[in-house]
Formats: sequence, C-alpha cells, structure tokens
Amino acid sequence: MSEAWQPPVRHLLLIATQCTAMPHLTDLETVADGLFDVLTDPGIGGCEPSPAADPAHLRSGTVTWREVEDAVRAAVRAAGEAGATLVLALLGHGQTPATGGPLWYMAADSLPDTVDGSIDVAALLDRATDHPGVAGVIALLDTCHAATGVPGTGALTGGFRNGRKRLAALLASGVQQEAFRLDFSRALTALLREGLPGEGDQLRPGALKLRIAPELDDQDVHAVEYDGDADADGPLWLALNRRRRAWRPSAAVGAIGAEDLARALRGRPDAPSGGPAAPGGWTRQALLDLSAQGRGPGAPPAARWAGEVADGVVAAMDTGALLVELAGTALTTPLLRRLAAEFNRHRATGGAPPVRPPGSLTGRPLLQHLLEHAALRAPAASDGSPHQALAWYVVAMAEACHYDLSDARVRRWARDTGDPIGLNTVRETYRRQRQERALRLVVSLHAAQVDWPDSLSACLRDGPDCLHHRHFPCRPDQTGVEQALPEVVDWAERLLPPGSLVRHVDIVAAAPVLLDWHPERARVGILRLGVNATVTLRWAGRLVVPARLRGMNEHARALLEKMEQQPLDRCAPVDWVDPAESGAEQLAEALQSGAYQRAVGIGRRPPQLQDLAAAFLPYTPILFWPCTDADHDADLAEERRACLTHLWESLPEGLGDAYRRRWQGRGDRDPVTDGHLVQLADLRSAWHDHDWLDFCTRYDQHAPAAPRST
Repeated sequence: MSEAWQPPVRHLLLIATQCTAMPHLTDLETVADGLFDVLTDPGIGGCEPSPAADPAHLRSGTVTWREVEDAVRAAVRAAGEAGATLVLALLGHGQTPATGGPLWYMAADSLPDTVDGSIDVAALLDRATDHPGVAGVIALLDTCHAATGVPGTGALTGGFRNGRKRLAALLASGVQQEAFRLDFSRALTALLREGLPGEGDQLRPGALKLRIAPELDDQDVHAVEYDGDADADGPLWLALNRRRRAWRPSAAVGAIGAEDLARALRGRPDAPSGGPAAPGGWTRQALLDLSAQGRGPGAPPAARWAGEVADGVVAAMDTGALLVELAGTALTTPLLRRLAAEFNRHRATGGAPPVRPPGSLTGRPLLQHLLEHAALRAPAASDGSPHQALAWYVVAMAEACHYDLSDARVRRWARDTGDPIGLNTVRETYRRQRQERALRLVVSLHAAQVDWPDSLSACLRDGPDCLHHRHFPCRPDQTGVEQALPEVVDWAERLLPPGSLVRHVDIVAAAPVLLDWHPERARVGILRLGVNATVTLRWAGRLVVPARLRGMNEHARALLEKMEQQPLDRCAPVDWVDPAESGAEQLAEALQSGAYQRAVGIGRRPPQLQDLAAAFLPYTPILFWPCTDADHDADLAEERRACLTHLWESLPEGLGDAYRRRWQGRGDRDPVTDGHLVQLADLRSAWHDHDWLDFCTRYDQHAPAAPRST
C-alpha cells in the first residue's frame, strides 16, 4: 500500500503591536485581522495559526517585547516539530541606527533610540531558518527600514544546517525609508484576495512585489528569496493564486463536452454533434468567455444554455487538475475504471445514466471523460447542489489514494465550484453507504447434509470480519428455515445501533437450494425480507473450501480483477451457455482448461440445471440462471442480456431492486432503467465478489465448530 499523501503544513504567526512611544498606527488591528484572514483562508494562504501562540492577542496592538520573543521562539519550535513552513508577519514600528545596522522591531513597551526592549529581526529570522525541522520561513515585514531585517548571506549559508535553509521575504520599505499607514499590508491583503492573472497556481514574493510596488508612494517594496535545500519539493510560496493560469492542454475538452457544446451552440438539444467551436479549439479561457456571454443581461435562452455547458466543462477540467495533483502516482487507468464502476453503482438510484467510456480511453483523457459525464449528464442534486457528482469523484479518489479532504486545495476547489456544503454532504453520504455495505448479516445453510439444515449459522460481519456469531435451530426444510429467519434478523438488529435495520443479507446455501429458493420472499414480520434488505445468494462451497477445490477462491479473485478492467462500452462481461451444447465431458475439459474467464449465464433451464450449475460454480465467481417462473424452454431474450449491460455495476444489489419492482408493480427510475429492471427480475444469481471472498478466507480459518449464543 502506498504511503498516504499528506498536505503541506503551514503555520502562521502574525504580530501587530503599537509602540506607545511612537506615533499611533491607525487601524493596525483591523489591517492585521484582514491579513490574518487571507493567510489562514484554505484557498489563499493555506495556513493554520501557530499552535504555540494566542493569535488574537498577538494582533491586538498591546504585545510586549518579551511576549514577541516568547511567541516567536515557541512558534519556531512548533513548526520544527510539525515539519511546517512558518509564515512570520510583523506589523508595526521598526527602528535602525542612523549609521546603519539591523532592523529592530518595536513592541508595545519598546523605547526609541535604544535596542533595549526591541527585537533584532534579522537574528530572529536566522534562528528560525536554522531550527531543525522547519521547512522554510516566509517573512512579511510592514515596518520602517524593513529591508534591513533580512539575515546576511554569511548567516544564511552557515549555521547548524550548513546553509540548507529556506527564506522568502516580502519587505515594505527600503533601508532608510519609512513605511506609511500600513499601506503595504492593505495592498498585499487586497492582492491576495483578488489573485494575479497570468501567474501560476502559487504566488511567490517576487511576483507579488512587482504588483504591489507601483501602488505605494515613497516606499520601495523588496523581495528576497534564498533556498539552500537541494531536496526541497518546490519553491516557497506565500499564497495560492485565485486567478491562476489556464490549465495546460492535458485537460483538453473530451468527447462529451465537445458534443454538448456543439449542440448548445446550435441552440437545440437534438442537434447533431460536431458543431462550431472556438477558434483554435476549446481552451479554458474560451469556455470562460462563453460562460460570461450566457450570464450577461438579456442573454437569450440558447446563450444561457451554452454558458451552463461551458461551466460544466470548466468544472470538469478543474476537478481533473485537482485530482491529478492530489493523487499523484496513485492515479492509474485501472483505478479510474474501478471508480467508474463504483460511480455507476452509487448513482444508480439517482437517475444518472451509466458512464461507459470507450475502451480505447486511458489516462488523462479517460479521467476527463468521467468528469464531463459527471458534470453534464448526472442530474443535479435534490438540494440544488450544482456539482455533487464531481464531488463524488473527489471523495472517492481520496478514499482510494489516501489524500486528506481537509487539504486547502480541496476546500478551494469546493469554494470555486460554488458548493462547499455539497462536498460535505457527499463525503458523509459516501462514508455512510460504505459502512452500510460493509455491515451485513450472513445466514448460512452450509451445515446441511443434502439441502436443508437443522440449524442456521448466523454472523453479523463488517467486511471480512465476523463481529458476532450464533447458531439457530430450525426444522430441516424450506418452511422451517424461513420460520427461523425472523429470529435471526431480530438477533442481528439488537446488535446494531438503536433504530438501525439490517440492510444487507448474505444467504449461503448449496446448489440445490440456491437454484429454486427465493429467500427474499420469506416473511420477516409483516413484510418480505427483501422489502427493506438486499438479499445476495452465495454458494456454500466457497465458505469452507474442500481440499478437492483448492485454489478455487484465488482463481475467482483473478477473474474478478480481469473483469473489472474490461470496458463496458459494448456488453457486460458474461459468457452465455446453451445447455443443449454443453456435454458433461466437453464442459469439464473446458472448465479445467480455463476456457471461461468471465461471469457465466445459463441461457435456459434444462432438466440438468442442477448438474450444470454445480459444474460452473467452482469456476466462475458469478453465475446467472433463469428464475423458476420464467419461460424455461426459451432462450433468454436479447433484452435480458442488454439489461445486464445497462445495470452491471449496480449488481448484485440491483437484483433486489428488480424483484421489489416486480412485487410492487411499479418503478421509480427513468423509463430505460425501469425497463431493464423488468428484464432483470427474470434472472437469479450466485455472486461472489472480493468482499465476500475476503470473508470466506477469514471464516474458513476461524469457523466456529459448535453452536454458541451471543
């Protein structure tokens, strides 16, 4: 497993104090608060207040020189322990001898024309950069004579770190200059809030100096950067750029975006693709221009529609850039295909059409295709959140690639897409759904000598782990087993948090029982088991593997992994078998030779269905066969096979949806999906996914041999 990605740690120490012996600085506290706010904004400065200081007091205007020194010393230690970059801002009065010398920062109790009670800023910065573990120091000095506050070259290239220090400084005034009215801090705060057009993602002191200097009269802004660490990940930066440069061509508009843009520009939904585009192709700036035209006063409906499509494509491009940056080398084509399948499964109840990228797409074009589908084809959330489908990918990728959703770049993305609350909603929903899917009730009939057992083995599991286990006696027939199910469900629900219900049930049985039993129809209280719970059939042979089937579950894992990487742009990964063409000897030879590498569907119910299923179950992780109430003598219609392609990623849970739709005589999906559910209800399946195989491994190793109560 790759090491979890961690966002850069940035600590802020901002000190603003009035020297009582010097002229009063108007609005010092207000200016300091504004600068503090932008530097701690996750989408701008990305800093957290130094944990070693009281940030409100330090910008109150009443800080003494001893408090300044103690706060800086503690903040440097905290940054070293955290491996953080320290942003140190000093606002107020500064003095320096007339004959030249270092900058002395003046606190509330400092006196002019003496170093007593003042702080040597250059020495302070030298100690901070030389402290073990400090990733770098960024200094903001808004005082008179600020340019004298930087350590000399000899200090920076020496010290205990032998010159491997990092310092960037933005200074409000020259060596013999005054700084007026805190204009430097005011201009810097406004500039960081606005961002710099034409610059990159991160703003360094040099770029900021060029923009601030023309705005200030009678004081020269200086910028200093020193980086002696050859192993540093990148240069020191003060803030993220809110008007960052357009993304490179790697985020080119995909097929979905180009098609929707062409139709929108032609002004009607049914227009063919391939319509007009911006000169030179769709760049991010061209899309932003199109969006602006749609928001203008009196814009016609066609222009508004085109602007909305442009907004969606830009959101997809920006989301792709974010994911590439955060996920790094963990972002691969196989991962993207797995996420596409998971998106289809999680969005199945939301009416979104499944995403089916062409099999030829890989890498960044595949990512752009998935994100354009999410931005343009997935319906808006019921609460009006504009980009919850995109947020789903951000959250799911964080789970897969181990990055932190509290990272400043994620929060900036959420704010820029206009939906920070939507991201929180998606995160909580995603985690809740994963927890619900992992917590399952297993009811096993594997103790049966032939078909029906005289006791049920029940287990409440969390993923592969059996949390609670108990045996329940029952009469050895179908009626006896079904009469015991309410007691089993009651036992499991007493173990759940108050008010929770069993939502997922795994029924484990031998082939003769699996083929004809419908446990989801069994009554549990006043309702059928399958009304409130999804019932998944599992073959008992995989739970405790006999010696003659050694390696069976490992083979199943390998087949599942291959199926996950097969594109679904044409059909579901199912090999259909005609029972009339499956002689016993030929079938055994084909199975033992590895001829079947995907799921298997038995096309119709022959008299020897039990023998056929028993032959296939050890060799495929997923087996389909017709229901007992289907037309046993006819081949499964082509539309039934099409339904598997349309609903594949929703399985096996989608089977429960199909059965419920049949019982209730109505559907609540879009017409296409509802029609496929009608066909799916004619199929049964034994389904063994990675999660189940993991549980089988644990259960086989620690299977309880005798009944015990919980």
